[in-house]
Amino acid sequence: MKNSFALVFTLLNILAVSCANKSADHNSENLTTPAQSKIHAVLHKKFNTQLALPSIAMPQWTAGEKASPKTIVKGAIEGTPTKTVYLQELTKEKFVLLDSTIVDEKGNFSFNISTFTEPTLCFLTFNSANPPGIPIILSHNTKLSLAIKNSGWITYTSEGDKQNKMMNDLYTIYLNHDKNLQDFNREISEIDPSTVTDSLREAVGNRFQSMQKSRTDGIIKFVSSSEGSPASYYAVVFLFQEPNFSLMQVAYDKLKVSLPNSKYTNDLKTTIESIAPLETGGLAPDISLRNMEGTEIKLSSLRGKIVLIDFWASWCGPCRKENPHVVQLYSKYKTKGFEIYGVSLDDNADKWKAAVLKDGLTWTHVSDLRGWQSAAAKKYQVNSIPFTVLLDKNGRIIAKGMRGEELDAKLAELLK
Repeated sequence: MKNSFALVFTLLNILAVSCANKSADHNSENLTTPAQSKIHAVLHKKFNTQLALPSIAMPQWTAGEKASPKTIVKGAIEGTPTKTVYLQELTKEKFVLLDSTIVDEKGNFSFNISTFTEPTLCFLTFNSANPPGIPIILSHNTKLSLAIKNSGWITYTSEGDKQNKMMNDLYTIYLNHDKNLQDFNREISEIDPSTVTDSLREAVGNRFQSMQKSRTDGIIKFVSSSEGSPASYYAVVFLFQEPNFSLMQVAYDKLKVSLPNSKYTNDLKTTIESIAPLETGGLAPDISLRNMEGTEIKLSSLRGKIVLIDFWASWCGPCRKENPHVVQLYSKYKTKGFEIYGVSLDDNADKWKAAVLKDGLTWTHVSDLRGWQSAAAKKYQVNSIPFTVLLDKNGRIIAKGMRGEELDAKLAELLK
């Protein structure tokens, strides 16, 4: 579940910056669009409205519940009528249903379970086993009390232990960002696409990037200033579309101290080891795929040249829009030791070949025609395209995500 509660923004269609793998998100919402006359005000508006936390009375504990060896979750919920609450364990692959319970006429519910032997990431959802919902952390003998308000956006406060207090703080950081971004999207979506100019596109894009940076900075501050817990694991694994290697390392170092034997600590160690070769300076993992004639071409066969791995697809509008710039770069530098290894995420050979011919792409092209299930895309953890990886003559990674003038300048430096 990358980037939990991610929104599919009309903004991204206006900017046409990338094609994302939407299957990476467990929960997405297509928002309807708002007028050109408002755009200048929108671009200067500060989107920092905070969601109000609920003032619902927190459920109280009886002496018997406090003494119980079981894990107990008690909640009070108001807002959208809720009949059933689902408790699920959150894993990297899926939600695992643990239990469900009926909400009484006063909005109260509870779970009594004996499942947990270590702090475990869980998720509460309402009226459905699917998100949206709220993340919580449960362990042996946890006593967690929740006050929840569901009014389109789900907010909550918790009492019980410091790990759930940290999770509540993290949830508030990214939920407020998502709300502000939805407001932003609704405002700018009033723009008539036919009136969009380059300067307007740049201004909107800059604002979007600023908001994304604010979210990232908030999560980084949280992970860096908190002790290691399942909440910090949740932050680095589920809240970023692309892995943040350095932040994963911070979270792992903290988890090694606080929860050295946790499954989350061990998983982060494995993840970091798998990502390390993809970091700057790492030896790029080899790719071996067939070209359009059916001949297998290895990435490593291009050693001795500066190589750009270009992940793209015929169906990706932003990729096709970028292709003329890539053609210019290839023409400019191909006689100076530059090569492109184009990896297509197509699943239709005819459309792939037609796009290569139409766009005049004369470099090396390979594909396994498996779309987002491409072995190379998985190996390089590609979640959106176009995506590039620039390699030196020894096959080591110089940079990722370079395009346009930035890539031109870097090639000029490397091939001078």
